[in-house]
Amino acid sequence: MRAARLHGPADLRIDDIEIPTPGPGEVLVRVLAYSPYGTCLGVYLNRGGRYVTEYPIGIGADFSAEIAALGPDVTGFEVGQRVTAQSLDNCGTCANCSAGRTNLCLSPDLGRYVRQICAQDYALVSVRKLCVMPDGVSDEAAAMITGVVDALNAFDKLGLPEGSPVAIVGVGAMGHGAIATARAIGLKPIAIGGRGAKAGMAGELGAERVFRINAHGEDVSPAVLEAFPAGFAGIVETSATEWGMEQAFKVAAPGATIALTGGGALPVTNWDIVNRELHVVGVRGGPDQARALRLIAEGKLDLSPTISARFPLEQAADAFALLTGDAAKDVGRVIIQIAR
Repeated sequence: MRAARLHGPADLRIDDIEIPTPGPGEVLVRVLAYSPYGTCLGVYLNRGGRYVTEYPIGIGADFSAEIAALGPDVTGFEVGQRVTAQSLDNCGTCANCSAGRTNLCLSPDLGRYVRQICAQDYALVSVRKLCVMPDGVSDEAAAMITGVVDALNAFDKLGLPEGSPVAIVGVGAMGHGAIATARAIGLKPIAIGGRGAKAGMAGELGAERVFRINAHGEDVSPAVLEAFPAGFAGIVETSATEWGMEQAFKVAAPGATIALTGGGALPVTNWDIVNRELHVVGVRGGPDQARALRLIAEGKLDLSPTISARFPLEQAADAFALLTGDAAKDVGRVIIQIAR
């Protein structure tokens, strides 16, 4: 089968490898579509040497697929079903899993993050990660839901009343997902950041205001606070960058909750948090992929306006070059069409 594999940073090639056989607890899927997002780009470039320890390695994350074969002990699924998968595996039986917090599985083997590989004709997936796609969800839509799943987790933690404004910092794939999700569940998203067409897409997805940056790293918090002097009670930081975290803390109202999806050291001290009684919460994926798919199936959430280009698997390297090149500020989601 064809497989897009990295042989070094930014060295993505199409290799011919064997089709794997599903073992216990596994399902073999025929991949239909794959859409890279920020973490995939980090793997592609191996930013800071933190993503890849050896080459060659496959790549992937969000995908849609159909079941091609079941492992020997798998029940509850059928060959031919259209499926997608959560990013994190889980045991299904620990205290957190039993409480519905499968993204925080306590199993030492399953709780660690193992990257899904899906930029290839067939992929192995843990059956515990699978979710059947409703009829109203397209293959492309299902390949873009990580930002939606993360956002639902973040908004649950924020606990904002319906109709509340919420600041979304960053307008990449994760930011766009958060903006569309906020609108779908009745919040009023205010987008912070972005240049070019990406910022325009934030408005198309339902952002009530978009505070664009003119240059990388520009501080737009003064403009945001001029328009919203009290700051925001809820902020979701989606860029996982130093700039994004600084913006998030600067626009936070006293007593606000700031949801972080990644990044390095906080740009504030303990006393800054204490004096403003801020709540800082982490968002590690999310447990409710089915809810994300329902919002799409019901027509409440549509990320198709963010699709900038489509490539066949043979041109996966071109897709990643576009997403990481000079034109990236004008590029939203890219769909890699895998099924032939």
